[in-house]
Amino acid sequence: MDEKLKERFELALCGSKTSILDWDMIKNTLYISPSWKEMLGYHDDELPNTTHSWKKLAHPQDVVSVMRSVKKHIIQHHKIFENNHRLRHKDGHWVWVLGRARIIYDDEGNAVRMVGTHTDITEEKELQLKYSHYAQIIEQIHDSVISLDLKGHVTSWNRGSEVLFGYSAEEMLGKHFSLLCLEDECILYQESMNVLMHQKEYKTEIRLKQKSGKPLYVELTLSMLKDEQGESMGIVSYAHDITDRKEAEERLLEQKKILLYQAHHDALTHLPNRVLFFDRLEQSIRKTERLGSGFALFFIDLDRFKHINDSLGHGIGDRVLRVAAKRIEEIIRHEDTLARLSGDEFTVIMEDLLHPEDASLLAEKILDILQKPMYIDEYTLYISGSIGISLYPQDAMDAESLLKYADTAMYKAKENGRNTFQFYASEMTKYALERMAMKTSLMEAIEKEEFVIHYQPQIDAKNDRIIGLEALVRWQHPQRGLLSPEHFISLAEETGLIVDIDKWVMNTAMHQVSLWHKEGLISDVLALNLSIKQLEGHNFLQEIQQCLERFDFKPQWLELEIPEGQVMKNHKETIAKLQKLHDMGIGISIDDFGTGYSSLSLLKRLPINRLKIDRSFICDIPNDEEDTAIVKAIIALANSLKLDIIAEGVETSEQKTFLVENGCSNIQGFYYSKPISAEEMCRFLQKQIS
Repeated sequence: MDEKLKERFELALCGSKTSILDWDMIKNTLYISPSWKEMLGYHDDELPNTTHSWKKLAHPQDVVSVMRSVKKHIIQHHKIFENNHRLRHKDGHWVWVLGRARIIYDDEGNAVRMVGTHTDITEEKELQLKYSHYAQIIEQIHDSVISLDLKGHVTSWNRGSEVLFGYSAEEMLGKHFSLLCLEDECILYQESMNVLMHQKEYKTEIRLKQKSGKPLYVELTLSMLKDEQGESMGIVSYAHDITDRKEAEERLLEQKKILLYQAHHDALTHLPNRVLFFDRLEQSIRKTERLGSGFALFFIDLDRFKHINDSLGHGIGDRVLRVAAKRIEEIIRHEDTLARLSGDEFTVIMEDLLHPEDASLLAEKILDILQKPMYIDEYTLYISGSIGISLYPQDAMDAESLLKYADTAMYKAKENGRNTFQFYASEMTKYALERMAMKTSLMEAIEKEEFVIHYQPQIDAKNDRIIGLEALVRWQHPQRGLLSPEHFISLAEETGLIVDIDKWVMNTAMHQVSLWHKEGLISDVLALNLSIKQLEGHNFLQEIQQCLERFDFKPQWLELEIPEGQVMKNHKETIAKLQKLHDMGIGISIDDFGTGYSSLSLLKRLPINRLKIDRSFICDIPNDEEDTAIVKAIIALANSLKLDIIAEGVETSEQKTFLVENGCSNIQGFYYSKPISAEEMCRFLQKQIS
């Protein structure tokens, strides 16, 4: 190449990364352009234009490979030569060049010259090598690295993914990532993708599945893959297997739970121990302070347990403790806490105590259940319990004092002969024992039929004509005389004895009134009080039907009075039965109306025909403005709902006059007659028709 041509090339390539080389193979001379030397950090006069300069600066490995490649090209008579190799810069670093040349042959086909260029491709080569290294790392890494398109389809699948999931790249390319999701984790995966689209990166722990279906835990990192303009072009998924770690954590957590359970529970009975008991007691105190209610703490000691333990051995003693714990546990409520403090000592925290006397009912149940014989191996064993009870907040307001007072009360119970209970406050024990005695007497009264019925007439005040009778139960107590319902009805309702009492009243009153109907003494309605417990009985409708048939009692002669408050609390369960009674022709009256916060929409749905104004609104009319307004409102409500209305507790002529003038002429109360016995009512009825 002549000098002018070389100069033109130099000018054309000025500022670029490309330099000119001209190798005369015959003379073995090499022209190297100044830009080539400059590319390597040399001035033009620092390097001679010889092949030695190239060989001196070329990487030793590359000299061999380049010369071998040149020789091969010449042998194969190729005219174009191209390769990459490294040259050492003056400062010591390597410069990658792209060599391109034309091989010139003579007429005999011998290579005589190579003319070409070297272009600095260091940046591109380093970037290429970097990407190549990255690709090798990704391919060889043990974790799963997957690229996806924006719709979640697999576009690359590394060796780690094959090992982790068991699928080959051929099996997964083009498949959707959800193929790896367990059915119950698909929602979490979709949520992850939604978050990724907004945050551009997302990390979570998720369960995926292998090709075999075996689940595995992975730590999944999702990142957006960007193009040169920064636009999202795909997704990179990195999954690290944490199955072993998770399983170890679960084992550790399970062991922790076991240790925590053992630290807070008695090994023999599996009940809460002293530690957990005090924690629950403190919780009860805080809850009760917040809600303003109360609770009771029972301290239970097993009588005669030491004798069993000493005579029959600890093995039998342990089984007695387990049986006793199980029996008590079965009769307390789910929200209550039973704990074993030590030895044969147990405690019960009775939550949400509305009435202190309710604690005596539970104490009685515990005493009853503990007395039952225990059959252990060939032994029939008998124990009993002594129970001490302290009340929050009446007796104390801290845990230590409550336990101490319950313990003190327990020793009082032991001193009183065992197999009993004592409250820390002696007056509560007296009250509870009176209730227990009353319950026993009440049960005996049902068996011995100590109840009697008094009847109170219901009168139409416009003409003073009798329109019905209400049957009211009384207890002819053998020691205390005739007792009105307020002395025993609440206890009967709490114990469930009210059902037997109501059944007896229904049979007795219907029999009596049917006789008066036959004798022509009455042609009107018998009103019976009906408790919600009686109505909820499975055979109640059948019992009513049997009474109607047995006493030849017409349904229209009967009206059942159910308290307003009970209907409001249980309306969903009772409406159906009330409807059946109504369909039979039996009247339904809402008793004590005005005291139970009735819902007007519910009143419209109830199959009732009468409202009974409660006596509490009658006693101060017409002088009390509030009661007067309430009574007028109830009368107006009854008229708007097309219901009959009757007022109870009417005692004065002023009350009668007010009621009649305001649209309520049906009256019941002492103004006409107090409740009287059947004999007296018979005479009253005879007088009415004479």
